[in-house]
Amino acid sequence: MGWANRITVLRGAMTAAVLVVLLVSAPDPSPATYWVAFVLFAITAFTDALDGALARHFKEVSVFGRIADPLVDKLLVLGTAIVVLPLDSMSRVLPAWAVVTMLAREFLVTALRGAVEGKGVSFGAVWLGKWKMVLQCVAIGMVLLYGAGVGLARLALDGEGGTWSVAHVLVWAATILTVISGLDYGRRAWAVLTRD
Repeated sequence: MGWANRITVLRGAMTAAVLVVLLVSAPDPSPATYWVAFVLFAITAFTDALDGALARHFKEVSVFGRIADPLVDKLLVLGTAIVVLPLDSMSRVLPAWAVVTMLAREFLVTALRGAVEGKGVSFGAVWLGKWKMVLQCVAIGMVLLYGAGVGLARLALDGEGGTWSVAHVLVWAATILTVISGLDYGRRAWAVLTRD
């Protein structure tokens, strides 16, 4: 197993650690627990580009890496969002419909990728999908900081005591980009699947 795949496996273990830290302390994690989860989440998110870069540099691109890397990405973002959703008062900043939208987009893109690649056409991630992942990571990271009580994440953008905190706005932005990215994948898949 090459270094790229080892990092992917390590990222998978760190993703599991994020979820365990939050689940063990449920239903009311302390600010320190959110901080630990955030640090693990941030390291796992930042190392996302590392395994791909190593795979290309050492020419270690593998089927395992092509499957495992995006799976870890999805587990990191969606797993953390799903675990955080029922905790304390987190649904105020991370509404259930946003998590369902993100989850539905991943199911849709996975199905479309299977159908398109079944026709022998490559259907990899494009820049919009990559930016979607970055914004989702920033949003979920900010949600964890919101739980930790960090002032920036809790800063009300619509006046003192308002409902639109920085974390809330980032979740909305990530959800909107998730929808746009899903529609883009749908458009690309439609062009391939309806081709003679």
